[in-house]
Parts: sequence; C-alpha cells; structure tokens
Amino acid sequence: MRKNLKVIQINGFRGICMALAILTCLIAGFVVFPGLVLMTGWNFISAKTMLIPQLGIIQGVLLWGIIVVSYMILKKRHVMVSFKTPTELSDEELDEVMERIKIDTTTKMMSEIIAKSKMDKKPTIISAEELEKEISKDLEISNKNVDN
Repeated sequence: MRKNLKVIQINGFRGICMALAILTCLIAGFVVFPGLVLMTGWNFISAKTMLIPQLGIIQGVLLWGIIVVSYMILKKRHVMVSFKTPTELSDEELDEVMERIKIDTTTKMMSEIIAKSKMDKKPTIISAEELEKEISKDLEISNKNVDN
C-alpha cells in the first residue's frame, strides 16, 4: 500500500459539480484538444494534396487514440497495457477441473432424476362417489371394531 495516499472527498452537490467540471476539463484537454489538432493537421494535408479524405472531430479523436496506444505498445518500460498468452493448466490442474466437471454433471443428473420421479408420483384424483365408498368402508370397519 502506498504511504502517501491522498484521499479526495466530495461533499454535497457542489462537490459533485466540481468533480464533473474537473473530469470534463481533463477529457477536453487530454482527449478532444489533441484530436482537434490532429484533425486540423490531417485536413490541411488533405486540402493540399487531395489524396486523402477529410476527417471529422470523432475521427481525429480516434486517430489520437491510435497514436497513444501505438506509443504505449512500442514503449518498452512501464507499459500499462500488456499482451500475454494465457498460461496453460498443468496436468494436475486439468485433472482437477475434469473431476469437478464430472461431479457437477452427476449431481445435476441425479437432481433431474429426483425431480422427474417426484413429478411421476402425483396423487391420483378420486371422485366423490369413490371417496364416500371408502369412508363408509372405514366406518363399517371401525364400527365392527367397536362392537367386538
């Protein structure tokens, strides 16, 4: 952790407005203005040679972005953006991943089987007449048990 860390505190609506103004000025100064300069230079060359089309402000900003990214890639030290090949998994890690996949698939399969079996065991619908017959049978059986 950095020792001389500075914390910026934004208080209230005025603080938010100030932060937005600062952000707008930074974008205008470091993005739009260089893009405008490049657009003007490009269009000057375009007007003199008639070989290339003219640019708008958005294309000028994009041209500025291309120049900045190219500079950062070509600069050897302190590169903020780096392009690396992903590291490959070792055999042990690959086996562990495959084992997790197998466990996950078997767990998912088992839960689907359980859910399907629960859906198959739906209660049967009994009509009112059948229900009355069963109740009367139960009553007769309980009456016989009471009489004995």
